[in-house]
Amino acid sequence: MKRVCVFLAGCLLAAGCSHFNGKGKIAGGPTLAALAQQAVAPAGYRAVGKPAFFNRDNLFEAIDGMAPEYISYGCKALAVLNWASLKSAEETIETHIYDMGSALGAFGIYSRTHVGEGGEFLDIGEEAAVAEDSIEFARGRYFVKMSSAAEGARSALESAARSLVAKIPAGPPLNELLAGLPSEGRVPRSERWVPDAAFGMEFMRDVLVARYKVGERTVEVHRAPFADLAAAQKALEAFRAAVKDRSPKDAAEAFSGFFYEDQWMGTVGVFQIETQIVVVVGYQKDAAVADLLQRFAGAAKR
Repeated sequence: MKRVCVFLAGCLLAAGCSHFNGKGKIAGGPTLAALAQQAVAPAGYRAVGKPAFFNRDNLFEAIDGMAPEYISYGCKALAVLNWASLKSAEETIETHIYDMGSALGAFGIYSRTHVGEGGEFLDIGEEAAVAEDSIEFARGRYFVKMSSAAEGARSALESAARSLVAKIPAGPPLNELLAGLPSEGRVPRSERWVPDAAFGMEFMRDVLVARYKVGERTVEVHRAPFADLAAAQKALEAFRAAVKDRSPKDAAEAFSGFFYEDQWMGTVGVFQIETQIVVVVGYQKDAAVADLLQRFAGAAKR
């Protein structure tokens, strides 16, 4: 991993986030520079050098091809810290602290790989995803990833994570970030946030995603907000035009929409509900789906 330049923290770090209407924006809290300085090596380890800082212009030097994805989620800057075992300099822990600009951005980059029932989670902050060689968590506007290839480093990783998370103020509650998603029927830990280009369409931005139980089955719902009714109607028409080769058909629901068949996703229903576009992957016309669409209408009015 290349670390060609170490930048002055002051020119890197800006608190808060202006894109996507500032959802999840957090004022105050420690700067990335301060947080990196406050991070303490776990017992049995020592710091190796000073923290290295990266901004959007050179983020690729630290995380290679992942930089565009992190930037799309709002990443402002990254601090990289290294700690070495007192027993062996070859046994190290590497910590990445990302300033994602907003709590929604931090949740989004965390949740993109930690959804579903699989995996192990600990009560570090709101939640931390844990493996034998890594710990990841989102807290406030920060996303943190700690990793080590050293055998038996699990306890040191947990200790370092608990120490660091205590230095980061909590962000908005998850239900506040997910306010556009009805809670009834929502499958726990299925929620995600997609910042842009959902379904490969540039106008599908700021998209909340979750799975829902509908009767005896589960569907995945994508919800994109728009500025007004006209913008949402235009998006519905653009979506239909984008999938015209899949012969979309009008859906007989209480809301304007259509459905089409996709090779990988099966039946997909697309609806304009108030000022939002709601996409149901696994759509079929029945009372349970009709009720789910009504719940999204209710959430839009709140």
